[in-house]
Amino acid sequence: MASGLHYKLWNTTPTHSISSITPNDKNIEVRVILLEKISNIELKSGDVIHQFLVADHSGSIKCNFFGDIGSQLKSGDIVHMSNIFATLYKETTLTLYTGKRSKVYKIGEFFMRFLEEPNMSETEWEKDAKGLFYLKQR
Repeated sequence: MASGLHYKLWNTTPTHSISSITPNDKNIEVRVILLEKISNIELKSGDVIHQFLVADHSGSIKCNFFGDIGSQLKSGDIVHMSNIFATLYKETTLTLYTGKRSKVYKIGEFFMRFLEEPNMSETEWEKDAKGLFYLKQR
């Protein structure tokens, strides 16, 4: 069963590429490779956030994995994630987040084409008159 699921996830086009993600996007589905573990953040509740830099064919972004799933992942893992969301951390850093309803499947290791640039966590965003975010032009 797992091999059939892995085959399906490898052969399904995700709803988003990293470079298409904008602040406040919800129900994001991506396939990424974990480039490096940036940090572990321990919360007052005792839970741990595992932050990685992840990438796909279009760029990279920071991604926070909550709890046990983050502790099981390592650099080089290829994961398919669904029902994740993006927000601006401290109003400056675009970050992906897994939540209680998110699905994270490890589907491989090491061999995936990716780009590190643009790093969407280092982009600058502005709001328009309707409150929608757009990339700030340099």
